[in-house]
Amino acid sequence: MIPAEPRIAAPDVVFRNRWRDVFDGTLPDGWEPTLSVSVVIPAFKSKTLEYTLASLAAQDYPEHLLEVVVLDDGGGEEPVEIGEFAHPNTRLIRVHEVNDGWGRSNATDIGIKATSGDIIYWVDSDMILFRDNVRQHAKWAHFIPEAATIGDKGFIEEWDYTPEQVYAKVLDGTIADDYDRSTLHEHWSKEIYRNTDDLNESNGRNYSTHMGACATVTREVYDRTFGQDTRLHLGEDTEIAYQLWQAGAVFIPAHDALAWHMGPGTVQHQGAQVAWHNDVHFAQRMPIPRYRRKADNRIWEVPLVKVVTEVTPETAKWARPAVDRILNNTQTDVHVVLVGPWGELHEGRRRMLADPMNELYLVHEWFRSDNRVIFAEETPETVFPAPFRIDMPITAALESDSIQEMYRQMDKPWLGAIRFFTPGHDNEDAVTIWNAAVVARAKKYVTDERSLEDVVGRIAGFEWAASDAAHVSDLREVEDLDRKVVRIDPKIAELEKNLWRMRKRAEAAEAEARDLGSVSVARLTARRINAMSGGVVGRAVRGLNRILGGLPARGVRALQRLIAR
Repeated sequence: MIPAEPRIAAPDVVFRNRWRDVFDGTLPDGWEPTLSVSVVIPAFKSKTLEYTLASLAAQDYPEHLLEVVVLDDGGGEEPVEIGEFAHPNTRLIRVHEVNDGWGRSNATDIGIKATSGDIIYWVDSDMILFRDNVRQHAKWAHFIPEAATIGDKGFIEEWDYTPEQVYAKVLDGTIADDYDRSTLHEHWSKEIYRNTDDLNESNGRNYSTHMGACATVTREVYDRTFGQDTRLHLGEDTEIAYQLWQAGAVFIPAHDALAWHMGPGTVQHQGAQVAWHNDVHFAQRMPIPRYRRKADNRIWEVPLVKVVTEVTPETAKWARPAVDRILNNTQTDVHVVLVGPWGELHEGRRRMLADPMNELYLVHEWFRSDNRVIFAEETPETVFPAPFRIDMPITAALESDSIQEMYRQMDKPWLGAIRFFTPGHDNEDAVTIWNAAVVARAKKYVTDERSLEDVVGRIAGFEWAASDAAHVSDLREVEDLDRKVVRIDPKIAELEKNLWRMRKRAEAAEAEARDLGSVSVARLTARRINAMSGGVVGRAVRGLNRILGGLPARGVRALQRLIAR
């Protein structure tokens, strides 16, 4: 691949998730915050809320820049109250007086919409925040506009506090002395921090560490998301963290933002049950990590890839074969956004065969019942929250493994974009796969002098690749557009990826082949691959050979002749 270096670097934009390169947490002398913070606390019949509010009352953050909103989610039963010790800018909203929803996500959604702070800070009602907790969270957003922070919490099982004592101890800084943090339960996120240099090497993939007990995000980033998914009643913090990742967030462990968590965490003693419940909901909404989607050939709410392509009356003749090739890829976790003048189609009288729009009618009819195809009037600005977007001309042809190859080349190094030289098309029209999270972060930094490609390159790399790298060709050069489009069996696709290994092994196998007399190099190597697969490859090859009228066998014989040379 050919790297496309950015012509002008975007100032202070974070490369991947390497926040330390922009700001390592060290504050300039005399620094004081200027961004406002909205603390949102969902509470359900909480017996510990008064301690959380008392700790917020003792924060050292400027009073005029801090507001606290408590959401009583108890439905009118055992109503929570603010109490004596609370920040002056504290409000209480009874959820049942606002809507009929319930649960943490619904309450958090109401609270965020009722506030206007530059930084959104959601806090559970069983937290005691140390005196500079808000300040330690908020400082990151002053230097990194995409900051999403998660504080450090120690899980305490027993306590003997009054709200007044909490207020006094937070105010004088002695609250930290009451427990030895080294003896407390270690949250699973700490191991991830150790393995990723505090998420510097995570590329955002460890978004699940951004949990709701004490987490912040800038409103600028949050406003790019769909907001809280109020359908969820467990795992909602992980789902919004995924959205934040796709909106361009930079995830930062705020180790100096300390707190006590009163009681065990949700997953501390019920991890297996929680995961069993959440994974079903997560699979629908979060294409990454891939292990949650345990079935192929499924239609998920949020696809891994959205392919965007435009069709006009002049190019409509290529639309059906082009989209059929997309939908028949071995990577099936794909939606297609088909942009065209669909609003001009009508049910009125027309001379169908003479109508210059007739081919568009046929395209619409061809795909109207396939809910993987989205008919759009305009090119979408974003494919959020899908993690990958492919822009391609309708006259480009993909093969069965094209999308998987593009994804593979993008995902492992976590690039910003790859543009493939596309036969028969100008560079501006070339097939391009984009990392949607990188694009979301980049857009803010685009100027007349600094293109989107420049900024994407600065954040994660922008590369060019040959058309062969993703098997992209010119559909207008295909002789038989009407032939049936068939997806290659994934096992066969995997076998084809192993053919290059046969070439590498050919020289070593040649000597052994000579000793075996009539056994050819290619046949010997193929036998080895088949043996390693337990015979699966052999059965798959024979089946494909029958389906394709002996074409694979002829290919193997050609390979034999090539090696023999």
